[in-house]
Amino acid sequence: MSSILKSVKLDFNIAKSRYFMFIIDIIGVFFAVMSKIPMYGALIIMVVSTPIAGQIFSVYEKNNLENLYGILPLKKSDVVIGRHLYALCLIVINGIIATLVAYIVSIVTGHVINSNEFLTLLSFGFAYACLMTAVIFPLYFKFSFSKVYIFSNLPFYLLFVILFVLTRKTNLLQQAGPAVQNLTSSLTAAAVGLGLGLVLLALSCILSMSLVEGNQPRSLPAEEPAKRLFFADNLRTWVVILVVLQHLAEVYSTLYLFMMINSAYFMGLLFLLSGYFTPGAYERKGPGKFLMDRLLRLAIPTLVYVFIISPLMVWGRHQITHQPIGNLFVLDQMWFVVMLLIFDLGYLVWRTIVKNRPERPAGGASKKLTFSKVALFTLALAAASYLLRIVIPYGIPVLEFPSLGYLAQYLSFFLIGMLAFRQGWLRSIPGSLGQLGFVLAILASVILFPVSVIGSNSMWIGYGSWQSAVFALWDSIFAVGISLALITFFRRFLDGGKKFGRFLSQHSFAVYVIHVPVIVFLVPALSGLQALPQLKFLLAAVVCLPVCFGLAWLVRKIPFAKRVL
Repeated sequence: MSSILKSVKLDFNIAKSRYFMFIIDIIGVFFAVMSKIPMYGALIIMVVSTPIAGQIFSVYEKNNLENLYGILPLKKSDVVIGRHLYALCLIVINGIIATLVAYIVSIVTGHVINSNEFLTLLSFGFAYACLMTAVIFPLYFKFSFSKVYIFSNLPFYLLFVILFVLTRKTNLLQQAGPAVQNLTSSLTAAAVGLGLGLVLLALSCILSMSLVEGNQPRSLPAEEPAKRLFFADNLRTWVVILVVLQHLAEVYSTLYLFMMINSAYFMGLLFLLSGYFTPGAYERKGPGKFLMDRLLRLAIPTLVYVFIISPLMVWGRHQITHQPIGNLFVLDQMWFVVMLLIFDLGYLVWRTIVKNRPERPAGGASKKLTFSKVALFTLALAAASYLLRIVIPYGIPVLEFPSLGYLAQYLSFFLIGMLAFRQGWLRSIPGSLGQLGFVLAILASVILFPVSVIGSNSMWIGYGSWQSAVFALWDSIFAVGISLALITFFRRFLDGGKKFGRFLSQHSFAVYVIHVPVIVFLVPALSGLQALPQLKFLLAAVVCLPVCFGLAWLVRKIPFAKRVL
């Protein structure tokens, strides 16, 4: 801790020559006096905190201080953490200045300040300054200050102006709903703004450290290419558990944000893992056995579910709840299995056309997965998703496929999975890329997701609206970022082949097949419980998951069931 404080003190001393930039606070003072609205002047003063804090990078670069920092007993992580604490100190100092200016101007102009409204705007200014710092500082650590200074700051100033005009000229807050109105008119805003700002700075600090140190958690040894990827098995189990929780949340009509975040990535990740193991299965079995295996493991469970399990489930639900019987033969969650079978058959056709083309590059040579490649793929995925949702909006079922609005993600992730097998990416993805993906996913959720849901009539679901474009960009960044983060996290911490983990992995597909009937019969059993939907969801999850895995174990004891499930 003492090293970090020394780093903060060093930054304060080195940047003394640039503290004249506090003079730009006069912009806020001028605006407050001219408009006779002291609170808005204070808000402007808060927003200009980040460029003042960023001047330490300018001094560092101009005076070639890299050598000085190199001989000091400071770790790179100490410098990064200290730099962010330094920025936090300047933001707080500017917040104090903004408060004093606001009250002085209010006395001079005779404009009375509403304490709650002022606290709300001040907390928003703090969060916005932290957001700017969270995005800009990693760029300063990665690139030359002189190259990115203008381009990194300008978008935030433009966004601030747009938001300011919208809140002044429209009833944006009134349209946002009662919850937001209550938040912006109470002291809760201070806690939210402070907490959000600190979280953003922490994420920025993690990202900056990964960029500076190039920290790469261990990858699997190159000399063990045949070693089973237990972490991939465990990750697949985790996704199946999320599927069960998703359907429980849908039944109880609760945790909508959880469901939207899940939908953004979890099925795409399941397709990626399926795509990764597809080429290996083809090479081991050949085209004929591969086709028979796919039909056995994918087509048969689907037929059994649609024509046996589904009618029994619908009839049983009718007996318990007296609901109309309706359609007996439904696809339900088996849509994933059907789509995976289609993708596998497409791969079989492609391999038949290219014939003897090897799946792995000759001599073990492979192309590394870099951030630039990931970024280009993410932008292409966002564009494809946006265009697709003009025709098939988000959440609109088509032919019993509930989420065809994500078809671009499902297909591209499946193809990326096969490419990952060819290049050995699951073993070699740098841990720093996973950290970067996680931070970008969180930042995109903080910045893009709220912007995408602005307005009424759910325009973000598609139809070519600008909200749909922003939403597609968000869920593409989130899906790619979280997938990278989960792969590297599971590889580092959950790569053991423990007995319990193997049990869950072996039964995860069976759980996927049978979990909907379990939910259908479990939920009525809990219907008499008087509790909030969220508590019912938690109780149902605690009961449902063990029941699903236990029932899957029993089902796989049936003769020949293991060959299918």
